[in-house]
This record gives sequence, structure tokens and C-alpha cells, in this order.
Amino acid sequence: MADRIYLGRPGTDDTIGVPTGFSWGAFLLGPIWALSRRMWFAAFAMVAVELALYLPSLWLDRGNIVTLLLSILFGIACGKYGNDWHRRVLEKRGYAVL
Repeated sequence: MADRIYLGRPGTDDTIGVPTGFSWGAFLLGPIWALSRRMWFAAFAMVAVELALYLPSLWLDRGNIVTLLLSILFGIACGKYGNDWHRRVLEKRGYAVL
């Protein structure tokens, strides 16, 4: 099981545990995962990148294969860094590592 980093808001009992390591939710669901964690900019950026990856496939003959490979690589990057992004967003909202 993955370790967790616990963040709390000073002055309250509000505590959130953010897993460390690879995020399967960010890999498989991308923008939906980001929206469920109230990471609005990350969700918007993920949709924008996916659209940017999809559009060339409309004009290229082998674009579907290229799009698939780039989408998988983008998903892996989201999975690898997703939990770190979530922790940083929480820290910007006033949470601190306990």
C-alpha cells in the first residue's frame, strides 16, 4: 500500500491524506480525477492537452496511432505527478504538512 502525506489546515481539525507514488485515477480518468479533487486548472489543462493531441489525427493518415501513443504517455505523466499536483494545490489553499 502506498504511503500518505497528511496535510492539515492550521487552526482546524481538517486533515487530508494525499497518497504518494503513482496515481491510477489520474492515469485512467485524467480530467475527471482532477475535477473530483477540485483542481480546476489541472482539469482544464488536461482537457486542452488531450484536444491538442487529438486534433492532428484528423489530418494525418497514421494520426490515430500517434495520438494513442502520445495520449498514453500523457496519461503516464499525469499518473506519475498527479499526487504531487494535488499536494501542491492543497498547500496553496492553506494546508500544511503535518
